[in-house]
Amino acid sequence: MWNMVLSYLPDWKVFMQGFIAFMIPYMISKLFKWIHNSKED
Repeated sequence: MWNMVLSYLPDWKVFMQGFIAFMIPYMISKLFKWIHNSKED
């Protein structure tokens, strides 16, 4: 049964690309918020 489930899951590289695609904009927005907050002080 697990072999059938695993065959439907994408490759780990696809997971890594998706992870990077979501993390990079998140990190950029955090960086800009941090820069904005540090300028106010």
